[in-house]
Amino acid sequence: MLELITVVFEPELPLLKIQAHSIQQYITDVERITIVVNDHSDIASMIDPQWWGEWHDKVRIITRDKWKYSSRLTGWEEQQLLKLLAASEAIAPWSMVLDAKTWFKQKFNTDIFFDKQGRPRTGSVPVFPVFESSQKFIEKYYNISMPKVLGPAGVPFMFHSETVRGLVNSIEDFIEFFQTNVKYPNLITEFHLYSGYVIAQFGSYESLYNLIPRYTVLNIADYEAGRFDQMLDETVINKDLLTVSIHRKTYKLLSGSQIQRWVKFLLDNRIITNEQETISLLNTFVT
Repeated sequence: MLELITVVFEPELPLLKIQAHSIQQYITDVERITIVVNDHSDIASMIDPQWWGEWHDKVRIITRDKWKYSSRLTGWEEQQLLKLLAASEAIAPWSMVLDAKTWFKQKFNTDIFFDKQGRPRTGSVPVFPVFESSQKFIEKYYNISMPKVLGPAGVPFMFHSETVRGLVNSIEDFIEFFQTNVKYPNLITEFHLYSGYVIAQFGSYESLYNLIPRYTVLNIADYEAGRFDQMLDETVINKDLLTVSIHRKTYKLLSGSQIQRWVKFLLDNRIITNEQETISLLNTFVT
């Protein structure tokens, strides 16, 4: 069984609602859906479990106040910490961490995603040069070599729940440790830290993960806006694509016709049901 975890703050709530609809469409088995509010606690009341349709009774909404710590992080840094903390409390054997902008494009078939040994087919990817400082710190901290991280090195990311609990419990005052090292000069990321811990504990990824990926994902960042049309062209013909995502900062870099094209793609794949409503929503990120 699977737990889905999304960390969200107020401006992303409309994106979360779209994600919820995609989960209705394409997730066929889930133990729990955990929504972590990385914002003022009263934002939690703005999230309606009915957005998830038949899965509404599986939805758990919590706030960052749950962990009772004094934060000195930016929103993005805190999002990483909250992903780890929430995954460490997952009740299912595996937890899939999402961003609010991560939307399912096709049915998530657990029978083919997990191999006969029960390992998720996530693959692994090389460490990008921008994350070199994170890589070096984690390699030194665990005395390991980590040329690659577990795929897709972003969302959706699969945590083995027992192992991420082990990670959090293995470091005295884990929250303080992460708050210190997510910042300059170490700049660790949640997925790098977890990947390093897996290697340190098991000697390799293969004990828990199948390194032949079953699905691909699309995550378009703001610096990739110039390649939007090419990336979407490739997306349309990619039958292995599980999730699609555009960073909210990217929309202001797209033309009106590109946003319309994106919305049509969402409509064609049943990720949304109302074209004009979605265009209006996404245009709020343009201004």
